[in-house]
Amino acid sequence: MAIADVISKLCAAVSKASATQWIATTVAAIIVTTALTLIRWTLGTLRPKNFPPGPRITPGLGNLLQMPLSKPYLTFHKWFKSYGDLVGVKVGTGNMVIINSPDIVNELFDRRGAYYSGRPYNHILSKHVFPLPEDKAVTVLQYDDYYRRWRKSLNYILGPGGVNRVTPVLEAEAANFSRLCLDGGENYIRNLHYWALAGPIAITCGKRLENLPADYTETFVHGQDVLLELITPGVAPPVDVFPILKYVPEWLGASWKAAARKVHDIHLTDRLMYLDYGKDQRARIKKDPSSIGLPCLMAKILEDQEANPNAPGFTDIELAHLGANMGGVAVDTTAVTLKSMMLLFACYPEVMRKVQAEVDRVGNGKPPTAEHLDQLVYLRACISETLRFRPTTPSALPHTLDKDDIFKGYFFTKGTVFLANAWTLNHNEEDYDRPEEWIPERFLENAYGLRPERFAPATLGSRRALYAFGSGRRICPGIDFAFTSLLLASSKILWAHDVLPPLEGVDISIETGYEDGVVTAPKNPAVLLRLRDEKRKDGIMEDFERTNAVARSLIP
Repeated sequence: MAIADVISKLCAAVSKASATQWIATTVAAIIVTTALTLIRWTLGTLRPKNFPPGPRITPGLGNLLQMPLSKPYLTFHKWFKSYGDLVGVKVGTGNMVIINSPDIVNELFDRRGAYYSGRPYNHILSKHVFPLPEDKAVTVLQYDDYYRRWRKSLNYILGPGGVNRVTPVLEAEAANFSRLCLDGGENYIRNLHYWALAGPIAITCGKRLENLPADYTETFVHGQDVLLELITPGVAPPVDVFPILKYVPEWLGASWKAAARKVHDIHLTDRLMYLDYGKDQRARIKKDPSSIGLPCLMAKILEDQEANPNAPGFTDIELAHLGANMGGVAVDTTAVTLKSMMLLFACYPEVMRKVQAEVDRVGNGKPPTAEHLDQLVYLRACISETLRFRPTTPSALPHTLDKDDIFKGYFFTKGTVFLANAWTLNHNEEDYDRPEEWIPERFLENAYGLRPERFAPATLGSRRALYAFGSGRRICPGIDFAFTSLLLASSKILWAHDVLPPLEGVDISIETGYEDGVVTAPKNPAVLLRLRDEKRKDGIMEDFERTNAVARSLIP
């Protein structure tokens, strides 16, 4: 019997009853309604028919008790060994499927990407940090017309021609990073964050970081840190699993609401600042087109919207979020990748020496330039191996299914969450020789770093070389941008410096040396930098002066 029918009959009885009977009937209605709700909830937590195998269910909770708050990808990897390429998990009443096969990732996220590219609803982000529909931050975007317009607009700086367009700015910031590191690594982390942020800000909103307040880098990084902390599992209550928790008032313990409000205010202030910078550059270009050699992304979008006023465009707040996303992604991913790779160079000096020999050869006595990037084959292999060995988002970002679907006899309902487990995809012992070791040479043997027999056309299938950038229609559009930035920065640093471990040593263990959270970063990324010889100091300064002059001619 439906709940509505039960309540209707009870209400009919109430109209004929005395006050005592009315109270008793009301209590009975509440008990029955609660009982039916609990029964429905409990049934919803059970494993559905034709669902992939997975860990044992606890009625009423699903697999919540087995879902680790710390480094879930390591547990997922164990489940892969027990249950196979598809692991079905119940998160309360929700369905989640963990994908551990490159071929399945390709089939679902690429070939069926039209309906496997959504994002699961996140109440804290979508209602408190970036409240929709006004705040369209990339973290809350669904796969729709707006998302496709947003992604297309990034081609100006992230497409093949776009990366070439902005490379002079990226090289200037890499040269500046190398110059700043002449302090021996005393301010290494701060300088690394400065480098990671400077390029994206310049090319998106037309403002050189050197022209912002001196403490802006620290302010920005703090904003990213508080955001990532808020959405780290276990920090805030699981309001998406138990929706009733979102109604708990702040004064009764829902302190996460105040934290979310703080994060919203921090990020909105930044985004509006970027919008003002972009509009200012557009105004300067309209007044004197020759004043800016490289229009920033925001200025280019504003120009296009002025030329096509009837075409779908971006509102001011949408444009503000679009411009700010680049900086956040760079600090959260590109910077973390370089931190890991520098730690690995400190641990593997023989690898560092090979890279230094390569950059010395191509640079011919000077720091490598953007023209040498294609010749940095071994360094590129080191970057690829770092992304495989210590991906920044090992669990990857989740996709959701927009309609019911059947795959290999399994039935997936609309709303099912899918995770392409990047950790397992790039650590499978069947695919990689000694996957728990950092071996850049594997990417010299073949472009995928695979065992020779797995690289054969018959077994290669449709896999990607790396899964650190995501998959399908939501794959990161900035892969070439990231590699270019990392190649420029690391080649100039290693041309000038030796990378040494600090006195306390280096911990590259994923269990003990890396943070928990959405982004997996080294707990202590500090290294020492020793100038290889005094003559290289002049080379660093000359490289900085040359590249900075070019960058200033493009973005004054």
